[in-house]
Amino acid sequence: MFKTSTNSISWLNFFVLTSLLLISGCSGQKNLGKKSASAQPSTVKASLSSVSRPLSENYACFNVNSLMVKSWSNPEFQQAVRQVNPQLLRIPGGTESNYWDWQKGGLVGNVREAMAGYPIQFRNKDLKYNASKLEDIQGGIKETNTDPIFVLNMATSSLESQLEMLRRARDLGMPVKYIELGNEFYFDVPNYKRVFPTSADYAQTASEWIVAIKQEFPAAEIALVGVAPKPKDSIREQNWQKSLLNSAMYQADAVTLHLYNGHGLKSPIDSNSTYPFFTSEEVPLILGQPFRSWQKLQNNDQLKLIPDNKQIWMTEYNLFENVFGKKNRDKQQRVMGSWTHGLYALTMSLLFLEDSRIAIACNHVLTGNSRFAAIFANKASFLNPSDENFEVQAKSLSATGSTLSLLGEATLGMTKAQKIDFSPEFTLVGHKNFEYPALYGWMFNNGKHSRAIIANLSNRNISVNLEQLFSASVSYQQLSAEPQTLITGKEVIKSKSDTVSPEIMLPAYSVTKLDSLPSF
Repeated sequence: MFKTSTNSISWLNFFVLTSLLLISGCSGQKNLGKKSASAQPSTVKASLSSVSRPLSENYACFNVNSLMVKSWSNPEFQQAVRQVNPQLLRIPGGTESNYWDWQKGGLVGNVREAMAGYPIQFRNKDLKYNASKLEDIQGGIKETNTDPIFVLNMATSSLESQLEMLRRARDLGMPVKYIELGNEFYFDVPNYKRVFPTSADYAQTASEWIVAIKQEFPAAEIALVGVAPKPKDSIREQNWQKSLLNSAMYQADAVTLHLYNGHGLKSPIDSNSTYPFFTSEEVPLILGQPFRSWQKLQNNDQLKLIPDNKQIWMTEYNLFENVFGKKNRDKQQRVMGSWTHGLYALTMSLLFLEDSRIAIACNHVLTGNSRFAAIFANKASFLNPSDENFEVQAKSLSATGSTLSLLGEATLGMTKAQKIDFSPEFTLVGHKNFEYPALYGWMFNNGKHSRAIIANLSNRNISVNLEQLFSASVSYQQLSAEPQTLITGKEVIKSKSDTVSPEIMLPAYSVTKLDSLPSF
């Protein structure tokens, strides 16, 4: 599907390609349509691919670092959550869930001692946090029309305490449908190894917890901690999945994975430049990384160990820049918070649809700062290396929040997903001459209604004929921006809503949600 190009281009194709580059100022972009260059139409035709799959009713999800939620009852926060259109919220979050005291609504009292050996520590103010009791979360869940994924504390709590938490959540009216057994225990750090010396120890304990939980909550879906390690990861990570292939894997309903990809940039940062630190010529390199990483993931031996009849929950994913921890204090972020970041996260979300086992996609993270968050927690939430006083509007949407809001709306209530083909196919060139599609999209249907999402990852406007997708006029919502734009709110994004038939113009670097009656 995505390949490294080694074929030569005919002189006729070369002539047309050169013309396109001159006209559009295109860098790192190709037109590899199957038709001859002289016969290529000015409009790309969209059609439904043979690739289709069932779609979970709760596909769109956000991981919630509950320590970043100052108040679940804040009307501005609730409105922002509704704007990003999640169906699920993962609570109390990731790492913090392994140290969570549900009765306090915050971290356990001895968290410093419990985290001994963990490379990253919580901030002092986090130790006093107590605003995410179940009663608080229940109010937020209700007002945002979302359901929770409960991440249980298997590190610093007990099975009975966690069962008591689930009972209390049920009594408050919260659906106990999705449960994760801990977070990232595969990391080779002392405190996790103290609780689970080996992955086999985790598997045995997880098996016992599954039996106990299913006795009280038989309809709950329970996920084990899984991992798709990279070649340089620890031996513990490399062997983790193999030990799950006992009764735990067969008792569980799903396996969780976390996927963080880099931007692929190797160039030095120009000392005279201002943030973001990438050039227009480097945009195709960055936007090609989700496709490259996805292709590598398909060949991951640990991923292949997950049975076809088990769900995969992507409960954390995003662009990752390794600027965290003391050893990386001199490193500089380059992309986070830009419009390119938003397109990157959306592309990851759509690529997950290519594996029918992936039932849930939880972007990291719901609220916080510009490095990851969909919603800015406060006016100082945009971390701009070029301007320490850079401000945003609190509770406004970031680049990722803006693009993923359209995906959440497009998938809401849908039961089937089908990939969209484009002819001729325009391709872009990423890192190491890796080719990937300029247009990437999916269509969603529930038997009564259909929607679609199409991302234009290129620097040229592309006209698309929709006749084979929709039989009548469609309404659409479209977002676009220059790739280096720092997204501080909706005012810096070009937004357009209208109806159209049968062709639509997709601006450069845009995401478009289409909405109409079903056509398949």
